[in-house]
Amino acid sequence: MRLALTLCLLLTSGPAFAGLTFCNDTEVRATVAIGYRDNGAWVSEGWWGVEPFDCRTVISEDLTRKFYYWRATNTHGAFRDDDYAFCTDSSAFTIVGDHDCEGRGYRKELFRGETLNGATDYYITLTEADAPAGTVRIQDSPAPGTYGEPYSVRGILDGCFWEGDDLYCEVSADGWLYIAPSYHPTEAWVFDGLEALESGSELVISGDMISIDGSNVEVTIREYDILSVPVAPQAQDLTWLMNHVQGIWDSDDGDGYTLIIGGNQMDEIYDGNLIQRSFFELHPTCAASNGQGPVIIAYPEPDEGQGPSCFVVTETGRNSLGLYDVLNNNTLSFSYAQ
Repeated sequence: MRLALTLCLLLTSGPAFAGLTFCNDTEVRATVAIGYRDNGAWVSEGWWGVEPFDCRTVISEDLTRKFYYWRATNTHGAFRDDDYAFCTDSSAFTIVGDHDCEGRGYRKELFRGETLNGATDYYITLTEADAPAGTVRIQDSPAPGTYGEPYSVRGILDGCFWEGDDLYCEVSADGWLYIAPSYHPTEAWVFDGLEALESGSELVISGDMISIDGSNVEVTIREYDILSVPVAPQAQDLTWLMNHVQGIWDSDDGDGYTLIIGGNQMDEIYDGNLIQRSFFELHPTCAASNGQGPVIIAYPEPDEGQGPSCFVVTETGRNSLGLYDVLNNNTLSFSYAQ
């Protein structure tokens, strides 16, 4: 459910949505991709993030195919795969065709198959039994030297940023800037893990050097180890928190729900339409939060007798915002859009 959307959904009757859902029964965030047959062609799509001990629906309609295929990874590598090959990419993708993956600029990776036998909704659970273990390494990753001179350095993560359709992650080490762009063959789980880290984290990265331009080195990252993470400003610092929440936040459910926060005004957008405008204040706690905080107390406009809402701030990562809707018992997760 969504803030003001909650009441709307409760009052609206209609058929429940079926679909394909992944549940992550591990302590590490996972990313998943799927494959299926569509009008005679093989199609692969990804990646969706699934938080620890949470679920994510990747197809939100009745399933019409007998066979679906999937691949899952986390920061330790790939979950146990099978022998069905599909094309994938390091960033978000929809790829038609499973032929000549490398020749078309993609990777060829193995997926597991599921037989639905007429089921219109299906749950796949990622478990510790199938999860990769050990060092932060992808299974069956290319051998050192595949794409250039092998390297291994200890440095500081400057951060990850998007430029057009490409993602870049940068690590400073010994006067050099190591840049891993998504258009080079670095695995998606690496970018996913580095994006989630705070800037200033100390890492050891290794992979292959592709090119050198002055003090900039374009690289692939095969594996990384986290040595230390800086202590982020405390969310209880309400001035810091007010600065953090400013901007456009997209729901991690990928359902078209967005928060736009400017000053103390919060607009809730669904499918491009304004569904609720509120004005909010930040407080250490609210009456209904049982001492938890800090909280956002939102006053809807117009009020129409519904009164204020209270949201406990549960996550304040560099590009993330987590809220707990106290009154409706809902957990909400957002990623920074701009």
